[in-house]
Parts: sequence; C-alpha cells; structure tokens
Amino acid sequence: MSPNSPRWLAAAALVFSVIVSACGSSSGTPSAATAALTTASPAVATIAASTAATAAIPSPAAATTAAASCPTAATVGAALGITVSNPIGVAGGGGAQLPPGATGVACDYSGTGLNVIIELISNIDPSSIAQFSTKFPVAYASVSGVGDQARSFSQPLNGGKSNEGVVATKGTTLVAITATATPASLAQIEALVNQLL
Repeated sequence: MSPNSPRWLAAAALVFSVIVSACGSSSGTPSAATAALTTASPAVATIAASTAATAAIPSPAAATTAAASCPTAATVGAALGITVSNPIGVAGGGGAQLPPGATGVACDYSGTGLNVIIELISNIDPSSIAQFSTKFPVAYASVSGVGDQARSFSQPLNGGKSNEGVVATKGTTLVAITATATPASLAQIEALVNQLL
C-alpha cells in the first residue's frame, strides 16, 4: 500500500483514532504504538501505524458488540451522500483505555474506494479535543456552529480526492469523524457531527 492510498490513510486514521482514545488513560504508561507514533520519525511512524493497524483488528465478537452502538450505515450514507457498509466497531483498540468513567466506540464504514471512521465518546473532558486535533495530518481550523467547540482539517489526496475530518465536543460528549476519499464536503461532515452530538 502506498502512503497516499485511501486505504492506507483510513488505516492510519483508525490507528490514530484508537490511540487518541487512550490519551487520557489513567494507567500512566503509553502503549508501544502510542510511543512509536509520538516519538518516531515520519517514516518510522508510518510503519508503526501500519503494523499497529494490523495488530489492533478486533475479533469478530468485539466488532459485532461495538457495531451495535454505531450509527447505522444508512444514517452515515445519507448524511455524506455515499454508500457505505454496515459499521465494524473497533472495541478497545487492542487494550487502549479511555479516562476513568468515559465510554466510547470507534466505528469503521467502508465503501468503494472510500472510508469513514466515527468515534463517539461520552463522559470525557472537553479539553480532550486538543489530543484529537494534534493528531490531524495537517493544521486544523476552528469551526463555529458545531457543538460547543469544533476543529476540522482537509488534506488533498491523489486523483482529486481528499481526507477530511471534524472533531467536536458538546458538554462531555466528543464526536470525531474522518472521511477519506469521499465526495462529502466539510459542511456535510460537520452536520453529521452535530447530529451525533
């Protein structure tokens, strides 16, 4: 897989999403994947992300359980103007922990040549938005009118496609969506985030 392919970006986004979910962990010990991604050079981080993505694939039982709490494919598809598969939940992400009292799920939706990842976290400190936006592949922009606070990014890909994302909080709920190689606009992603908050 080339570093610019939509599948690679989706895998990297999934790894980042699982790792970011663990940023507030009370264990005090970062996972090996977190350490590799935060201390390695970009080339090493790319390899670590690909390896961690493979290692973090949940068992079918974990995927089924988490997927039950994910938004439906119809909801996501209608909001973004695409057709996606039923969600695969990434439960726990290979042992990543949320802060005490927080609960969450990462939901992966695939389509023909595209991917959408949605993370839903409840009972989390709103300042956690900073941990998500520092993992964006490019600088973020502040967004008004989405939740209490929101940040977005847009990164061009080969073939006129893009990798876009929005993270927002409302009270102690955080929603993050990354859409890779979809025709959806940031406005559509922002509207879906608002719907899920």
